[in-house]
Amino acid sequence: MALTVFHFANGKLAPSVVHVPQTRAVATAALHALGVDAPVTIRSGTATVSLTHATDERVAEIVYTLTQFPTVKRVDIAGRAGVTRDEVVAYKPPILVDEPPPGATVASSFRVSGTAMVFEATLTVQLVRDGEVLEKHTVTATAGAPARGTFETTLHGTAGDATIEAFEPSAADGSPQHEVDVPVTIAP
Repeated sequence: MALTVFHFANGKLAPSVVHVPQTRAVATAALHALGVDAPVTIRSGTATVSLTHATDERVAEIVYTLTQFPTVKRVDIAGRAGVTRDEVVAYKPPILVDEPPPGATVASSFRVSGTAMVFEATLTVQLVRDGEVLEKHTVTATAGAPARGTFETTLHGTAGDATIEAFEPSAADGSPQHEVDVPVTIAP
């Protein structure tokens, strides 16, 4: 089964898809994919991870990975109680695409959503195949920098592999800044 986990890349969290054997213990499998071999229990929206010590970066990876699941709203870990995504904001990249995850198979019409902390809340979301832009949208997040807002748009494409590119256009020349690439497969 495919799972999304969050690792550090260039000092910020970045999602990646990993494949693990089919299991009902999805949270444990996700932690294992992060290289964390610790028991986890989920009760009343809180995931409790039995680690006595974890760096701030490791806590951010675990919190982002576990809170993507609808049954987890907060994480108790390494002596910290009720940690949420909002509490590890320093590690978020300026643009984070939450949906679809990298490597996902999507319909010919699909929703792209996430969060962004960009100038004047403006970013570009486009669908690209073999270097050709198939569809391009200028999207406005719900808040502009220094606040973080949510965004969403719908893209359309034909069957095959493609990449979602989300970026902040430079105020100087429109060139992409803080680009996030999410590979997807569009189903026939």
